Amino acid sequence: MIRAAGPAKSWLAAHPGVVSFAGLHGEAADLAAGLRNGEVSVHYQPVVRIADRRPVMVEALARWHRPPTLISPDRFVPLAESCGLVRALSMLVATRAAVELAPLWQRLRLNVSVNLPLGQLVLPDLPAWLHRALRAGGLQPGQVALELTETTVVEDRSALRRALLRLREAGYRVLLDDIILHDDRSWLFSLPFGALKLDRSLVERLPADAHARREVRRLVRLAEASGKQVIAEGVSDQRLWQMVRGLGIHHAQGYLVSRPVPAEGLARWHERWRARPAAGP
Repeated sequence: MIRAAGPAKSWLAAHPGVVSFAGLHGEAADLAAGLRNGEVSVHYQPVVRIADRRPVMVEALARWHRPPTLISPDRFVPLAESCGLVRALSMLVATRAAVELAPLWQRLRLNVSVNLPLGQLVLPDLPAWLHRALRAGGLQPGQVALELTETTVVEDRSALRRALLRLREAGYRVLLDDIILHDDRSWLFSLPFGALKLDRSLVERLPADAHARREVRRLVRLAEASGKQVIAEGVSDQRLWQMVRGLGIHHAQGYLVSRPVPAEGLARWHERWRARPAAGP
């Protein structure tokens, strides 16, 4: 088993300013304590290329186990953002992903994506602290993607463009996540993102909604014209796999491929996935 709690905890201990207990109460103080004492772990959900079923990436997803309760990310991620702990959470996830996945790289060749909110993505020092996090395990920027995960209104569009260019120059790919039907962030599609991720709610309506299928085809054409790829989240069954493949979508993520698994389960999943018949998935 790969154990990564030590390096992630060590980084937080060596940078006490990142996690501050000052002024935190209730669940916020509990989360700060959890980040410091190893209660937050990371699971990984694989992403595969549809054309040849090749595993290409995993998305790093934080899990908070505060015994005896497993607390939902829908609850603690917004909490981290609202109480000033989001950088600490992001740093812990990136550090742990580097430590856990670097030893698997030669065998599995899986890149990793880490979720970041807009407020963190545009910070000028983001490449520097990412470098420190990755150094804990030995991953390189080219092996890491960043997912802009929220739908916060972008008030300074030029700042976001500069941030994307700064990160691309540093070697990172940035993905635009959670794209829905009639997304009011469509103007972002022209910015230098590396890929667009379709939200599960959009993917699930494709079989029954001709309008949604037309919009996705249009989005795929738009993405390909600017050198981007499209990833479909929520591909949970064979019907959805066939649907997204028929629409020209490049990559699939969802329960049909795999549920999120701990790092020590990735090699076993990889072996089972590659052993499936080519006519699968």
